[in-house]
Amino acid sequence: MTHDQPRQHRTAQAHPNVADQLERITERFDSLTHRARLGDPSPRQFDELESEAQAIAADLVAIFRGRRANPSNPPLYVSADGTRAAW
Repeated sequence: MTHDQPRQHRTAQAHPNVADQLERITERFDSLTHRARLGDPSPRQFDELESEAQAIAADLVAIFRGRRANPSNPPLYVSADGTRAAW
């Protein structure tokens, strides 16, 4: 039976460009880290840093899941303070 056979794991060749794509993000992450180390940012600068971090995070997810990645099981309800959720 098919389910009795061991799973074949993805090889490094399955996505040969993942490392290259991660390398392209490295410079942006390094720049973000450098700007964050420059001292206490103003509220506007802090928002800019957060926006760049969100963009980098989205690009990281896109490398592995594609641009149209959606949560597989998002909650139906999240409380206003973010501490409770329901599925």
